[in-house]
Amino acid sequence: MTQLYKVSEQHRELQELVSDGEMTDEDLKDTFEGLEGQFNEKAVSLIQVVNNMESDTSEIDAEIDRLQARKKAINNKKDSLREYLRTNMEATGITSIKCPLFSITLANGRDIAVVDSEADVPDEMIEVSVVQKPNKAEILKKLKAGEHVPGCRMEKTKTSLRIK
Repeated sequence: MTQLYKVSEQHRELQELVSDGEMTDEDLKDTFEGLEGQFNEKAVSLIQVVNNMESDTSEIDAEIDRLQARKKAINNKKDSLREYLRTNMEATGITSIKCPLFSITLANGRDIAVVDSEADVPDEMIEVSVVQKPNKAEILKKLKAGEHVPGCRMEKTKTSLRIK
């Protein structure tokens, strides 16, 4: 069976023959129907492959979710065990443990600032950040209205397939 792009190419060539007047409408009608049938078969086959791929990606997503949950459980257990050791080293007053493969040291905590009420913090201690970015929705409205917006232009995105 012919590849989809070749069927499209043949369809385009036939349209050129019609516009040049080299074939009658009746001759072309039969040829176009045959090409459309081939094209439709190819399109259906293509979508079946896409659907299989979507099924594969769904299974992969489920496996990713399972592995992420497992990773989170392992990390939680790891953190819990480390905290358990830290708490017990503090309780017993042990600050250092040495073994041939590694050493464990209970380090002193560091000073941090804790903000209980942001409203009470003096203005000179408040950091302000401003994010600037183009408002694309407003720019598109103006461009569609025929207005010129410096540094901007309107484009069409690629066509998209809708499969229901």
